[in-house]
Amino acid sequence: MGTAIAQVLANNGHELKLWNYEHDLEPLTQIGKDQENKKYFPGLKLSSRIKPEPDLQKAVAGADIVFVVIPSAFFATTIERAMKFMKKQVICVSLSKGLDESKMILLSEVLERSLKNIGGKAVVLSGPAIAKDLGHGHFTAMNIAGKNINDVKKVSKFLENKYLKLVPTRDVVGVQLGGVCKNAYALLFGLCDGLELPMNTKAALLVYALREMGEIIHAFGGKKETAYELAGVGDLIGTSFSPHSRNRRCGEYIGRGKKTQEATAEVGQVVEGIKTVDLILKLARKKKMKLPLIKTVKKIVVDGRSAKEELQKFLDKSF
Repeated sequence: MGTAIAQVLANNGHELKLWNYEHDLEPLTQIGKDQENKKYFPGLKLSSRIKPEPDLQKAVAGADIVFVVIPSAFFATTIERAMKFMKKQVICVSLSKGLDESKMILLSEVLERSLKNIGGKAVVLSGPAIAKDLGHGHFTAMNIAGKNINDVKKVSKFLENKYLKLVPTRDVVGVQLGGVCKNAYALLFGLCDGLELPMNTKAALLVYALREMGEIIHAFGGKKETAYELAGVGDLIGTSFSPHSRNRRCGEYIGRGKKTQEATAEVGQVVEGIKTVDLILKLARKKKMKLPLIKTVKKIVVDGRSAKEELQKFLDKSF
């Protein structure tokens, strides 16, 4: 996704620096040599306006807007490092999906706490955006949220073009929780594919998942209606049914009989949904929420129980 967003910005005429984790510099080397991220985004010729930069300080220093597109597990530590080099009043745009595991808070809260000392602002972006589709310039629409509408407008001006449209909302909580939950539910629909369950069954589960998502958003101060927007049902459908979705593919491998560790190795990238399942349930316990569908996913993906048996139990009890 980081590569895809970089391509969008470059296509819009902006010069930018693209950074990646120091222990995984292969993509930056490939981009510098061949203008292609062969490791994570093969087949996309990247704009010459994208400059690979392995040095974090050089990557963020002087930037008016910094896009943060990294796994949630590394979000807080990376922001803490980068904050030392960012200019005052910078706008940080998060496209990362997940929660801060140590503090059990939204990633926007992590950003806001870090940015406070330099007068920076946090904006979040979420919705049905499969990186491959976006990078190749296929029409995509997402929600953009922030506490300050002027910051939202500024980021939108940088990003929007004929194939990327951003729909503003003030529901920062709902937009993020939609992005958090969809990864867990995408595992579920991958399980369905691995078990070769029919569309009738998947459609019924989709409705139930959407209902749970709305309840989660509402319980934590977001708007229930956001579950029916781009960052909710849009992202849920995109991630749950795209053949390119890491979480869906991981679930499919598990549904076919692989252990979770084997499935993640097969995917070859971070599968956010696995940790997310546990985190959502920890949050739910604070609000005394039951969330039977997420619990079913946990029994299969985290606890290693039979996908076929647990899904059948859920269907028998819930409809």
